[in-house]
Amino acid sequence: FLLIVVLVNVFAPLYCRKPDEKFAEMLKQTEFTSDTPGGERIRCIDDNEEALLWRLRMIGAAKKSIVLATFDLRADESGTDLLAALNHAAEKGVEIKLLIDGIYQQLFLNGSKEFQALAARENGEVGVYNPVSPVGLFKLNYRMHDKYVIVDDKMYLLGGRNSNDIFLGDYTTDINVDRDILVCDTANGKGESLQDLEAYFQQIWNEDCVKIKSGRKKNNSDISVSEEADDSEGAESNSKNSNIVNGIPNAENEITDETQEKLSKYEKQYQSLEMRYASLKEKYTDIEDYSSWQEDTIPANKITLVNNGTHAGPKTPLVLQTIRYLAQNADNVTIQTPYVICNGYMYDTLNEIASHARLKIILNAVEKGSNPWGCTDYLNQKKKILNTGADVYELMNEVPVHTKAVLLDDRLSVVGSYNLDMRSTYLDTELMLVIDSKELNQQIQSTESTYIEKSKEVLSNGQETEGGQYETKVLNWQKKLFYGVLRIIIRPLRQLL
Repeated sequence: FLLIVVLVNVFAPLYCRKPDEKFAEMLKQTEFTSDTPGGERIRCIDDNEEALLWRLRMIGAAKKSIVLATFDLRADESGTDLLAALNHAAEKGVEIKLLIDGIYQQLFLNGSKEFQALAARENGEVGVYNPVSPVGLFKLNYRMHDKYVIVDDKMYLLGGRNSNDIFLGDYTTDINVDRDILVCDTANGKGESLQDLEAYFQQIWNEDCVKIKSGRKKNNSDISVSEEADDSEGAESNSKNSNIVNGIPNAENEITDETQEKLSKYEKQYQSLEMRYASLKEKYTDIEDYSSWQEDTIPANKITLVNNGTHAGPKTPLVLQTIRYLAQNADNVTIQTPYVICNGYMYDTLNEIASHARLKIILNAVEKGSNPWGCTDYLNQKKKILNTGADVYELMNEVPVHTKAVLLDDRLSVVGSYNLDMRSTYLDTELMLVIDSKELNQQIQSTESTYIEKSKEVLSNGQETEGGQYETKVLNWQKKLFYGVLRIIIRPLRQLL
């Protein structure tokens, strides 16, 4: 049985869905640009400590509801900071919905009392996407890779950062850098991309593969948890809509004895989280009264949300189809990705872009990358990547760069969670924002220019040119041996990486 499970999970992803022709036609009908500013303002966040601060500001500003969806939340320092902020918001009566990928919930949160305490709150719900279970053994490959926060139908933050010390806070070792986009709705709840993200969240929250943990009492007016719901293990819910009316907790949902018992059980954790939150307010003094949302953001003409689908199953390459479509009339295309792992259709896409545009691909150098699988596949596939006609820049940044972005000429920027690999293309849920803003494009172009200076440019003819800030690093013999072994091992597994 275990052999069958392994074989299914390893070989099923070899079958990749073809591009969707109906979606291709829909792209032709979609307006990705506008001549005037829309109803949403944006801010680009590249610094890890700023990324934590803006999340805390958003949570501190919440009056009615908070959604946090993340691939990897850990009970480390920054992860617990977020739990403390969410717990404080829940204490004030804010509705909390937390959606986490099942594998990382199992690996990093199963033993966290603070996480369990938040899930036990009456106005707190935790959804686990495709949790590890005997029933789901044949679906282990299909993960939720989304990362976003939504607050009060007013603002959201979306990008590529996970919720842990690697990506958040003022830490200087064992970290990656990434990018988030903060979006503030200035159209009184009518911001187009905000509405699309909220609809996307409801869709994924209602997927059969999402198991719900909740501290609420189930009654006729509460449709957030099924009759069979089990708070300790989570239960499948046929309808998981929020148990609120106009943002106000439903008065009929009284705290049951069981819920009260849970609250008492976690009293120590609640006190600890409140003390932690008090420390956060001392460190970041404006997280509850920050008000410069307008001044600290810039206008965007248009923002379009793109996703790969919400089900736990094989995906159609919708995100890559969108990037390919948008790039067809561009003269300059820059792709920032931590690593590149392509199949035939993906190589064909790069070939097609490079046939009419100057295509730059910026990725982590093998000597600096934090993902050994991606680095090893690059060693195996480097010639194929260069033969697409792309100029490849092997980045030697001070810390690995986890950023996912595509720049199209000087106007469109595509930012989010999508890596240029087969997992992001065909297996995982992914979210990208297509943003029409020359100012944002210019900001990101400036960052990419710095990265290029720290890179070694490699061309298909074998020519290599080191940037002005490139710092050579030589792999030791242990690393060379490690990569040499991996180059053999990963060949039949690269569709999973």
